[in-house]
Amino acid sequence: MYARLFRSVLAVCLLAMPALAQDETDTTAPDIGSRVLENYVTPALARFGETSSALAAALRAACESGSAGDLHAVRTAFSDTLSAFAHVSALRFGPLVAENRFERIFFWPDPRGVTLRQVQGLLAAEEPLPRNLADQSVALQGLPALDYVLFGTGGDVLAEDARRCNYAMAVSNNVSNMAAELEQAWAEGTLFRTAFVAPAADRDPYRSTAEVAGEIVKAAGTALEFARNAELLPALGKTVEKARGKRAPFWRSGQTFAFVAAQIEGVQQLIDAAGFVDGPSDLVNGYGRGMDFDLSHARQALLAVEAAPEAAFSEEQDRGRISYAAIAMEGAKHTLNGELSGALGLVMGFNALDGD
Repeated sequence: MYARLFRSVLAVCLLAMPALAQDETDTTAPDIGSRVLENYVTPALARFGETSSALAAALRAACESGSAGDLHAVRTAFSDTLSAFAHVSALRFGPLVAENRFERIFFWPDPRGVTLRQVQGLLAAEEPLPRNLADQSVALQGLPALDYVLFGTGGDVLAEDARRCNYAMAVSNNVSNMAAELEQAWAEGTLFRTAFVAPAADRDPYRSTAEVAGEIVKAAGTALEFARNAELLPALGKTVEKARGKRAPFWRSGQTFAFVAAQIEGVQQLIDAAGFVDGPSDLVNGYGRGMDFDLSHARQALLAVEAAPEAAFSEEQDRGRISYAAIAMEGAKHTLNGELSGALGLVMGFNALDGD
């Protein structure tokens, strides 16, 4: 049903789209880097820094007090941090990919259960916890590991287990530290920021506004592809019988669909900040608004899922919602990599997932 509805709506939108000139030259906002930095990067990184710091503080309080109220605050702070990182995850270039930060924060996909195996092994071991978690396996460092510690077996009595508490604090501090590193890497005066907001022939990695625009398009496409292909489809399976909700990220905390919806929202805000929805080119704006339409419906479908992630992928109505969201996300990505990129004069040949 959802697939037929999507195709019908898409057909109506295409018929309603006005004929736009194909020979526009000024399709990219000349200040695209500054616009994205001010309206997306800076607030997204600031929120991630604030929420991850609040999570670390909440964990310290819970581990010291042992009260149920403090554990509830930890779980709320974890949800806030996931939402904040979902927006940051759209910036999968530059500082976020340097030093394996993306994988250290969000080690995914994990089809072999490396995180579960390593975290359980660490919690069961008798030797002291590692002094510097940043030197350990990426599977031990980030949000999926914390999802198990807080919501997996034993998570409801976190404060009664000193080792589990200490490890949880170490993970939250590690994530908070990386959030601070990201803000510093994007700070005024850094070479990367300078090239992003003021590209020039002698600057690396961006020598023109077209290259900045290409990076943004590539990042948005990568985010949609990753959320769809690595987070939703493996759990959905090709049939109900092959659905496995436990293959989705953050199923233990019940945050799967809120997380993916926040990633979609991040892409929407990113393309808007770049001037692809209300920028200098009516042609680009038309495609950008079409993307925004598709992504809004994808996000609404995911937020309407009623069952817990563990069961939702197998339940008919929720499975329909998830399938519809996946179709809408794929449609938006095709628009981005095809018509919108073409209107910008870009040739998109690869993304951040190639070679992973």
